Amino acid sequence: MDQPSNRGLLARAMRQMADTAALLWIEARLTLGWPAILLVGAAALVFTSSALQQSVSTEVQAFQTVVILETLFFVILSMGLLPREKEANTLEVLLACARSRHSLLLMKFVPLALFVWVVGAALAVGFQWLTGGALALGKMLVIPFAVASAAGLLTVVLSTYIRNQYAAGAVAVLLLLLIAAVWMEPFTTFYHARLDPVRRQQASLRFNRVVLATLIVVLYDHSVRRLKRIELWMK
Repeated sequence: MDQPSNRGLLARAMRQMADTAALLWIEARLTLGWPAILLVGAAALVFTSSALQQSVSTEVQAFQTVVILETLFFVILSMGLLPREKEANTLEVLLACARSRHSLLLMKFVPLALFVWVVGAALAVGFQWLTGGALALGKMLVIPFAVASAAGLLTVVLSTYIRNQYAAGAVAVLLLLLIAAVWMEPFTTFYHARLDPVRRQQASLRFNRVVLATLIVVLYDHSVRRLKRIELWMK
């Protein structure tokens, strides 16, 4: 009796995974479109220029290039996730049909996050080749993406207040520039601390990364809470 039951559970799980993958694929085609093609072209142009001019030769330069591009990509793709649906009068339908606000937000955010990660990973691998293997590739695949994800979720949150996708994107870019200028430098904050005693350096990095992960969760939760307030989207 247990074996057929397990097979049934496995079959249902496989169907659910297939349905989820199909929904993500459809959403990716709707969300990304021609902007994704332009962004891939921009990333290829940056990499080609860096290779020809040999402008990326250190880990710091590679990190800065990857994190800047991933952050810009997240802002550009995230700023219209909700306002675009509102302008097309389809957001109300999505709010009514979605199983939960979590599923709605994840359905729209996950495809663009996967796209950004793939582009960033390709750049990181390319810079690993350009620098002769000087990068810590594992960290280069994760840390810039985490920083950029926080920027993307910040843009989504702003778009729930501002409603105009271009204004939300502009405000997000200004806030990020202000944060980078007066508060932190992402490389030394999250990737590789300045030359301090080793224990303090490791503790500082761990704390900063925990803060970054917490910020991502808080921004995601606030986006979901804003989506739950139906009256905000019926105006």
